[in-house]
Amino acid sequence: MRKTKRFTLERPGNFILEEVEYPSPRDGEVLIKVKRCGICGSDISAFFGKHPYIHTPIVLGHEFSGLIEEVGPNVSNISPGMRVTVLPHVPCGKCDACRGKKYNYCEELKVLGAQTDGAFSQYISVPSEMVFPLPDSMSLEDAALVEPASVGYHAAKLGHITSYDNILIFGAGPIGIFTMQSCKVFSAETIGIVDIDDDRLILAKRLGADYTINPNLENINEKLEKAIGGRKKLSLFFDCVGREGDVLDKIFQLAPRGSKVVVVGVLSSDYNIPHLPDFVEHELFISGSTMYIPKDYTEVIDLINSKRIRTDGIISHYYNFEQIPEAFNMIVNRKEKFFKVIIKINEGGNI
Repeated sequence: MRKTKRFTLERPGNFILEEVEYPSPRDGEVLIKVKRCGICGSDISAFFGKHPYIHTPIVLGHEFSGLIEEVGPNVSNISPGMRVTVLPHVPCGKCDACRGKKYNYCEELKVLGAQTDGAFSQYISVPSEMVFPLPDSMSLEDAALVEPASVGYHAAKLGHITSYDNILIFGAGPIGIFTMQSCKVFSAETIGIVDIDDDRLILAKRLGADYTINPNLENINEKLEKAIGGRKKLSLFFDCVGREGDVLDKIFQLAPRGSKVVVVGVLSSDYNIPHLPDFVEHELFISGSTMYIPKDYTEVIDLINSKRIRTDGIISHYYNFEQIPEAFNMIVNRKEKFFKVIIKINEGGNI
């Protein structure tokens, strides 16, 4: 019997390498030979056992691209050998949300690498409608970045951006920088980005931020005064951090009355947001942003391919499949400065 390999997060902090039966695509599915898979901040939260929606044991990995290996019954317009990226949703397919292709609203939605096994595996079967063929000019690396870029793009859409909006984004990680570039696509007036890592702020500036703020080194209000004429000019905020809610609380203190706030980062269950009542008193418009829809993927593929959303400098490290535990060790112990880490799978020298 043919076997394949995958890394399972057996319990928080512990990966095991498993040899499992080679998967066969079922009706409406395709089998993908995984080639590239990114490590996301949610993967790190799951590694620590702190992600509210991911529980062990689980095969992580939801930012991936690869080649079509095999096509199951009742699949059309997809053939073996095609280069693809994958929207990592496994929806029920029956509810109103699914019929409208708003899978992120499906009450029974499972996400690859979160509620069902993901792409830290040599092969994976996925629903054919979640597969997006790539332009010939798009690399497999860029294709693995479509998922995080779509998170930022979907969030930017929820901001209902106008050319008059002055935007402040908290968090200059991959999601924050893709959100910033997406806001540029929608022609915001100015976009600033806040982070405590100067290297990330340098990358954000290079990729289009109008100004940056390091709150450990600068006074936010003073910098806003110099950049746009003060905090009262701000009209839209993005929290791309989440966690215990300290960033969202800071936004509530900065936000002028009537402004918009989009929360992209996942809040932990033990959040602490003392100024939460201000969103009522100040009539703030708050939206949660969760993942993306297929239309976002289609548009982001085009935007990355046309360089309107740029990926230069986003990937900082590559590891091979057998080095997944080593990659997590580097990240969680911050042994090196990193940004986006990509795993190469089914390459020469892999297990």
